[in-house]
Amino acid sequence: MEEILEEISDKIFLEKLKNEFKESVKGYIKELKRYEADEKYQEMRKIAHDIKGIAGVFGFNRGTELASDFLTFTASGDEVKTKETYSLLITYLEQDVLEINAEGK
Repeated sequence: MEEILEEISDKIFLEKLKNEFKESVKGYIKELKRYEADEKYQEMRKIAHDIKGIAGVFGFNRGTELASDFLTFTASGDEVKTKETYSLLITYLEQDVLEINAEGK
């Protein structure tokens, strides 16, 4: 019985952390959009680095991949790939992490 309670407690704790990550993602998206409008890629890289480091922990492996790609393309100066990957990352964060559909619900 104690083992079951511990497992439930762990699941609740992980779900709470996952929800906190989702709240952080809202802030990341807002900052990324603001920095993208001003083409502040250095600031965007810092956020992408944070996303890369934590997304996979919560099972958002595609977020880790996209953030890593963004870091690679910004470092290489490939503006086309940087903008393309930025778009993919924002879409992924909104739709797959925050589960916002195309209508914004």
